[in-house]
Amino acid sequence: MDMEKKVDEKSFIKLGFIYSIGQVLMKAVYFILLPVYTRKLGTEAFGELALVNTLFSLISVFLVLGVCSGYVRFYREYDGDDRRVLRGTTLVFYLTMTCLDILFLLTVGKYVANLTSNLDNPFKIITLIVLRGLVNQYISLFICEYKLEYNAKKDVVLNLLRLVLNLCLIIFYVVLREQEIIGIYKGYLLGDVLILIYLIKDNYKKFELRFNLKMLREMLTFSGGLIPGCISDTVLNLSDRYFLTSYLSFSITGIYSIGYNFGRLIEPIFLTPFKNIFIPYKFQIWKDKEAEMKLNNMFGQYHIIGCFVMLGIAVYSKFVISIFTTPEYIDAYKIVPLVVFSYFLYGKTAFYCLGIQIRNKTYLSSIIMIIAGISNIILNMFLIPRYGMAGAAIATLLSYGIMNLIYLKVSVPLYHVKFRFSNMYRLYLVVLSLYSIYYIVSIRGYSLFIEFMVGLLVLTAYVSLLVVFKLVTINQLEELLKHIRNKLRKAEGERRSI
Repeated sequence: MDMEKKVDEKSFIKLGFIYSIGQVLMKAVYFILLPVYTRKLGTEAFGELALVNTLFSLISVFLVLGVCSGYVRFYREYDGDDRRVLRGTTLVFYLTMTCLDILFLLTVGKYVANLTSNLDNPFKIITLIVLRGLVNQYISLFICEYKLEYNAKKDVVLNLLRLVLNLCLIIFYVVLREQEIIGIYKGYLLGDVLILIYLIKDNYKKFELRFNLKMLREMLTFSGGLIPGCISDTVLNLSDRYFLTSYLSFSITGIYSIGYNFGRLIEPIFLTPFKNIFIPYKFQIWKDKEAEMKLNNMFGQYHIIGCFVMLGIAVYSKFVISIFTTPEYIDAYKIVPLVVFSYFLYGKTAFYCLGIQIRNKTYLSSIIMIIAGISNIILNMFLIPRYGMAGAAIATLLSYGIMNLIYLKVSVPLYHVKFRFSNMYRLYLVVLSLYSIYYIVSIRGYSLFIEFMVGLLVLTAYVSLLVVFKLVTINQLEELLKHIRNKLRKAEGERRSI
């Protein structure tokens, strides 16, 4: 029988801390790659890469129909031998879809590639996208086992190793072989294949070729309802690049993509670690009598920590962009606050969508995503011609705001959780005020050292204002610092014992 592992709130923080450290290390790898991208590719090719990456996201939605999300949803509903059948059913479906995807690529892949004729070697790029997408789906399935078992250390180490492999191989293909975008995708594919080989070896005993049609129907009903939403989510990321390229140029798209990627740093630093723990956790506790209190505690922590991360990314984006890219990219920092707040809003839907998920009405999430996607297209059409990059970022922010409002009206009543919003608005006011101070300094052209120190003062002021507005107590801050010190001492002791 499978061992069931539960977490309390202290374990939640511990696991989140592990995931956060892992994501920071992974992003450090990204920053090593950034000079390679920006200097070797230039703004034009970097803009083209942004479109190819978005195409990868769109194609990945269809490869296995997102059934892994259904697997996560029903994992806790089964145990023992039934859970093994659930795993086997998922694997059989993956293998079946892989055969169909490859057959589709061989028969109509060239016709699909012709639709992207603005790219160099479109069929080769499409082939690499599909193969990378398939390998990525299997990796996600096996990695999912570690998440569901709250094995954060193994999850983090494997993902970090994966990125290091990708880094080395991409540098080889792009710098030494000068293959640009195709070289980047070759590096991703080969690195992912090596990780997949290890994951198969580590998990093959858990995954047997067993099949249950009822379980597959359950998973497909859940995940199938999410597919239109995933497509719309991709549109939210695609339409701005498409309209920027159409109305302006690949070069502007490349600059915008740098700012967008910096704004999305909130995902690996905060949102991904949070979701890796919170999504299994909410399905674990939603039936508890104290579920509302526990969810509100997490909701409060999400805002306090998330706003700090959001502010930190916004005030230090110019500093980091200046170091890791060329001067032509510097204006990208101006859109970072809009993008980072957009993804912060998107992260909140992990709370709001619980009602839809436990009622298995995931089609509602897709409808919401479709509305947000259509809104984004319309807003981009009106705002980009007038405001350029800023218009694209504003369109993204408004679209995610619309998504939040609809979730509040549609999903939250299905579970009847009353979230506490009063502190949230005060936090937003604090963040807006502090960033405004930083922005005034940034446009005056002071040295990077002065901007760095101003950023430090802004973050210190944020923590101080948390205490002033009684959003946290001094005792809570002292406990957090004590917890971090203990972790560092423990890590240092382990290092010395090696």
